[in-house]
Amino acid sequence: MSFITCAETWITKKEQSDDGWAEIKPFLFLKLTTSDNLEGWGEAFTLPAREKGIVEIIHDLMTTVSSLENLSPEIFHTKANQIADGHRGIDFSAATSAIEMSLWDIKAKREDKPLSHLLSKNPKKKIPIYANTWSEKSPNNETLSNRALELLDQGYGGIKIYPLQNRTIDQAVACVSLLRNNIGLETPLMLDLACPEDPNIALTLAPLIKEFKPYWFEEPIDGQSTRILASIRKKTGLKIVTGEKQFGIQHFVETLASDSADIFNPDIAGVGSILDMIKISEISEKNNVMISPHCWNSMSVAASAMLHFCAANSNTEMAEIYPEYISNGLKYSDINFVIGNGCAELKDRPGLGINIDVKSLTKLSTDYKKTILS
Repeated sequence: MSFITCAETWITKKEQSDDGWAEIKPFLFLKLTTSDNLEGWGEAFTLPAREKGIVEIIHDLMTTVSSLENLSPEIFHTKANQIADGHRGIDFSAATSAIEMSLWDIKAKREDKPLSHLLSKNPKKKIPIYANTWSEKSPNNETLSNRALELLDQGYGGIKIYPLQNRTIDQAVACVSLLRNNIGLETPLMLDLACPEDPNIALTLAPLIKEFKPYWFEEPIDGQSTRILASIRKKTGLKIVTGEKQFGIQHFVETLASDSADIFNPDIAGVGSILDMIKISEISEKNNVMISPHCWNSMSVAASAMLHFCAANSNTEMAEIYPEYISNGLKYSDINFVIGNGCAELKDRPGLGINIDVKSLTKLSTDYKKTILS
């Protein structure tokens, strides 16, 4: 028998990317260690000013379940839902995502298999990916277009931009027009509106950019507003993407019932668990809705988990990659995938396939906590 004997968490420092394009957000990593010396890594999705709160939830949850022998992802999933008592919240779900991810890493390592081979008998070797071009510097249209072309040359299969970032609607149209002209019609161009509070913004913008054939129209309103989202989908006729800050299964059930989305983009480190991701994908497929996972996390632990999920799942669209986060992750971790020809290919390693230099991670962190469990 085996028990979880130790839980350790790190919150990394906020810093600029090496190329100066973007700010690297703090990442929250978890390592669980078993009584037979297996280690499992996980990561929690974080929003600003909530990282330390999620750390406390993680350690409290692990203290609660530490007496359970041979703790599996399935057993933890059941126990966490009982503890939540129907009141999860995004921070609780981020904590359970990190824990369950760590337990999957341990389980797959114990069986000496990559996680995708544990989740599927015949996982895909190549996972389509797109590059997120977000930059806090609000790049002008030419700079953004040049960046998109660079990323396509690096092997990404699509480009996501934020046309309304510090732009009027007319300026957003000019931005989309330039990008489409420069990258061509064949390359998927995703538009993320980042949840404007006024739905009329999306409704005004949609007919003006339709001729540029956007691959999708992401977050034209907050994902909680399912009835408004359904109305936008019906009126615009564009492919609607939502779900990155939502959690648990029920929200996605309700969104499907309101016919509000074409693609869901739950975050692997925030939705609650990989088991929740699998269930959401199953019910979505029955309603002709695809999954294109969100990953505003590190490109080491969480991105690896996302790609293993995509490799094992038949109902997935392109997965999200933040290029600037890759070089940051290499300061304390290796990266478990290779990018080329519009896809990521996972390396053949047990578990998540991630090797982390704990000393380097600790030096780059602002907060470290260790709990001895048994």
